[in-house]
Amino acid sequence: MNAEALVDEIKALPPDMAAEVEDFVELLRARALKEQEEDLAGFMVSLRKDITGVDNTIFVSTKGFGRHAPRIKIAIDPPDSFNETSTSTSMAIHDFSLTGAYAPPWLVEQAKAFIERNREALLGYWNGEFDTSELFRRLERP
Repeated sequence: MNAEALVDEIKALPPDMAAEVEDFVELLRARALKEQEEDLAGFMVSLRKDITGVDNTIFVSTKGFGRHAPRIKIAIDPPDSFNETSTSTSMAIHDFSLTGAYAPPWLVEQAKAFIERNREALLGYWNGEFDTSELFRRLERP
């Protein structure tokens, strides 16, 4: 059965059953998205304040299968977490836009300064131009 035929069958269901099917499909989508994010988390390295100058842990990633612009993640809760799936916010490398959990202004400024000092290294790592050990060599310390 192709997708179009399946959609037609779902539309033909009684309204209460169609709603249950739609809820199930939404649950499957959310689960697939979470699994994709977990898969992408394996491409990240954790950096401490002595390397970044940022009080909270910073996660730097390669592009991997990501469909978003180059970014870093900032651990929010707990702030010193090395778990990429903990509460965090993401900051785009090109324009500092934020998505995710709230980050206080002082933390945003620290992260911006880290990106400004290291934009070339972060983008090179994002694009897979070198490995993690080379990233560590290229990062400018605070």
